[in-house]
Parts: sequence; structure tokens; C-alpha cells
Amino acid sequence: MIETYLLHGLVEIERLGSFTAAAKALFVSQPALSRAMRKLEGELGVELFDRQGGRAALSPLGRIAAEHARGVLAALDGMSAAVREAERAMRVLRVGSIAPAPTWTLAPIFAQAFPGRDAEFSIRETEDSLLQALDEGTIDAAVLLHVPPGPAWRGQMFLRERLGVMLPPVHPLAQRKTLRFADLAGETFVVFGSIGFWMPLVRSKIPDAEFLEQGTLDATRRIVANSDLPAFHTAVAADRMPAPEGRVVIPIRDSDATATYHFVVKAGRADDFAAIFAAFP
Repeated sequence: MIETYLLHGLVEIERLGSFTAAAKALFVSQPALSRAMRKLEGELGVELFDRQGGRAALSPLGRIAAEHARGVLAALDGMSAAVREAERAMRVLRVGSIAPAPTWTLAPIFAQAFPGRDAEFSIRETEDSLLQALDEGTIDAAVLLHVPPGPAWRGQMFLRERLGVMLPPVHPLAQRKTLRFADLAGETFVVFGSIGFWMPLVRSKIPDAEFLEQGTLDATRRIVANSDLPAFHTAVAADRMPAPEGRVVIPIRDSDATATYHFVVKAGRADDFAAIFAAFP
């Protein structure tokens, strides 16, 4: 069996055009690389280099061997990547969600239901992208606003979230009991950027508003705490995005401001997640 380091040496010589440059790239001495190529020639039973006057260049047979060596190394790399990904898939459960708050509810449920396995949560803005990922197998489960129709899916409602807005007490709307999206027209909001479907929703529902998107919850909290800018709030997310002292939280009464979350998997995998479904009330 030809050892892979011999193939790497041959490919580097072809790529860089000389033993000297290849040896440097491979962090070996030139004599060691020359011995390796002699060994490769012995195993193949042919000469791979035209050696003249102390110089060596790939022969036509050497170029053919180098081409095949690249293919073999690429196949080995592909095998390693496939095995690592399969191992990761066995260890990690991938859950895509339409919003972040449901993942905070699901994380401890997954930890209890699947000890020794990790749950990896990601946020996407559209249900179509989540369903496509489920169908392609790039995620194992999804949190959606609806359970797709048909026998191909299994889903269960597990959480509701109602959007509200945090305002300073001096704000003209701070005395209202409830608000509509239209009441917030023209406002400038501090927003955590990774809020999934909520971001395109509020952009479409609040006319002429400006959204100062922040990359982390911590940055969002700091700006909210040290400014009078409005920010969004939900009871579900209150632990991670609490209302600073003095802020008034007013619910938004539009029907679009309430989200109902469903945990969804492909029907063929429902038994794999029986412990998750059983954890829901």
C-alpha cells in the first residue's frame, strides 16, 4: 500500500515545480523528499522523474501519477470529512427556529431528554427556509409558526409569545394601555439583530421606523439601559432582555404581534423526538 506522504510529496513537486520548493512547503529536507520519491518509484515500478545533471523534473509518467495522486488525496479528504460530519450528526441535534425565544425554552428540555448529546440552535427568518432545511436533512427539527399540512410532518404547539414595546415614562405613548404597530410610526428602535421572523414583520408593519440592529443581546441591553430609545419586549424573553427600571412595557394588540410556536419534525423521525413532545403540556 502506498503511504499518503509519498503522494503528498509528488503532488507538491508538481505544484511548485522543484524538489527544493516542495521540501520547504512540506517542512522536510530535500534529501528526505528525494528518498521518498525513490521509494514511490520503487513501489510503482516506474521512474517518475527525468534526472539529468543533478536536476530532476517530472516525466510524462510522473505527471500521470501526480494527477491520480491528487484524486486519491481528495478522496481521502472527502472520506474524512464525511466521517467527521456523520459523527457530529450522531452527537449533535440541529434545531432551526423562526425566532430566538423558543430556543431558550427548548434548550433545557433537550438537555434533559438527550443527556450526552448537544443541541445546536440556529435562527432563520422564514418558514420556507426551515422546511427546506428539514426536508434536506441539514436540521433535525424546527420551530415554526404553523405545522405544515399533510402526513409528512409531525408538530405540536408549545409556546406563545406576545410582542410589546419598552418606552421611557416621558414618551408620549407611555400612558397607553395597549398600542398598535401604526402608533409607532417614525420611531427609532434599538433591536437585537437575530430575532428571526420578528425583524421583517416589524419592518413591514411600522411605517417610517428606523431599526438600530445590534449584534448581541448584551449590546442591546446596554444601549436600552443608557438611552431613551424604544425597544421591543416579550414576557418569554424577559430574563434575557429585562425592562430597565423606569421603563414602561406596553403590549401591541395587533394579531400579528402574537406568535404561536410549534415544534416540528418529519413524521419519520417523530419517535426520535418522543421525549421532546412528551415534555410539552
